[in-house]
Amino acid sequence: MSTFYIETFGCKFNQTDSELIKRILKNNNFQEATEKVADFIILNSCGVVERTEKNIIKRIQEIKKKGNKKIILAGCLPIIKPNISKENIDGIIGPKNILELPKVIKTILKGKKFFLIKKRKLDKAKMKSFYIPQNTVYAIIPISEGCISNCSYCATKLARGNLESFDKKAILKNIKTVLNMGVKEIQLTSQDLTAYGFEKWKFQLPDLLKEIVSLKGDFKIRLGMANPLTAKKIINELISIMKSKKIYKFLHLPVQSGNNEVLKMMNRNYLVDDFLSIVEKFRKNFKDTILATDIICGFPQEKEEEFKDTLSLIEKIKPEILHIFKYSKRSGTKAEKLKDFPNRIKKERSRKLTRLWTDINLRKNKKLIGKKYQVLVTEKRENSFLARTNSYRAVILKDAKLGEYFNVKIINAKVNYLIGKIV
Repeated sequence: MSTFYIETFGCKFNQTDSELIKRILKNNNFQEATEKVADFIILNSCGVVERTEKNIIKRIQEIKKKGNKKIILAGCLPIIKPNISKENIDGIIGPKNILELPKVIKTILKGKKFFLIKKRKLDKAKMKSFYIPQNTVYAIIPISEGCISNCSYCATKLARGNLESFDKKAILKNIKTVLNMGVKEIQLTSQDLTAYGFEKWKFQLPDLLKEIVSLKGDFKIRLGMANPLTAKKIINELISIMKSKKIYKFLHLPVQSGNNEVLKMMNRNYLVDDFLSIVEKFRKNFKDTILATDIICGFPQEKEEEFKDTLSLIEKIKPEILHIFKYSKRSGTKAEKLKDFPNRIKKERSRKLTRLWTDINLRKNKKLIGKKYQVLVTEKRENSFLARTNSYRAVILKDAKLGEYFNVKIINAKVNYLIGKIV
C-alpha cells in the first residue's frame, strides 16, 4: 500500500481542501504516514503573497535534498506560477482537480510526471468538506469557492475562478455531522462570505444563516471574511440574522486602503464611505463587537498623502483586529504591470500602521480589565486554554475545560488578547 504525507500552506480554505485530499486518497487505498516514511509528499500551496511562494520553493528543495521523495504540488500556486520548479516536482494538480489525484499518483509511482490543471465546477460541500483542528471544538466549513470581484492585485481568482456557491443542503448536512461529533463552534469560510449565492440571486448568506441557526444544539457561528462590495448589498438582512445568540458579533471586513483613489486602482469597486457605513450599522446594532480589517501597505503608486488617509481611517474606526500585508506583486494580475515600491517603503508604512494600531488596541483592551464575560472554551493549548466571548474576543484561561461555558473576570490585557480568571 502506497503512503502519503500532506503539508498545508495558507488559508483555512486550504486546510479544508487538505482534509478532502486525505479522504479521497484513503478511499482509494492510500495510507497516510509521516514525512519520513511516506512514498510521496503533497504540498497544498497558497499563492497570495511572494513570501509564501518562496517558502514553498524552499520546502521543495529541502525535501529533494533529504532523499528521492515524490512531490506533488497542489493548491493555488501551480496555477498562478505554472512554471514553478517543475524540475523538482513529479506532479501538479489544481484545486478543482482533487478528485483525479489518485490517477495522478498512480502515474507518478510508475516513474512518469503528471501535471493536471483544469478549471471545472466542483461542489466541495457535497464531498463532506470540513476541517476540525486537533485540540479544538470548532470546525471550518467552506460555503463557496471563487469570487465575483476582479481586484487588480489578487491572484487567488486566477486559481479559484468565479464564484461557485456550494449546495445549501450539503452545507447543512456537513454542519450537522460536525455537531454530532461534539463541535461547539462553526467557522464559515470562503474567499468572500457575503457573496454566497450572488451568482444565483435566489438563496444568499442571510437565508443560509437562518437555516443554520435553526439547527438543534448549543453552538456558535463565526462568519468569515466579507468584501465590502458584497456586504453592503445584504448588510441589513445580515445584521437582522446576526442578532441570533448563536452568531458571534464578529465582522471581518477588509478595507485594504483608506483612500478612494487607491481603492479605484485596486479595482475594489466600493468607496471608503461604503465601508464606514457597514461598520457603523454593525456597531450600532450590537453593544459588544469585534471588527477585523485588512490593509495593503505600499500598493503601487500609493502617494504618501493617500497612505495617511489609511492611518486616519484606522484611527477613526479603531478595529480590534488588523491584518497588515505589504504589497506583493503577483504574476497574471493587472497590478503586476505597475511600478513597485522599494521594500523599505512598504516596511516603513507597515511599521507606522502597526505602531498606531498596537497603541489603540492595547489602550482599548486595558479598559476591559475587571469586566466579566461568559466565554466558550474552543481550544486547548500547551499550558492554557483559548476561550471566546460573545463577540469572539480572545480570552486566555489557565484552567478550563474544552467545549464548556464559563463566567470569567478579566485580570490582564495584551494587544491581541485578554487574560481571564474563572469566577
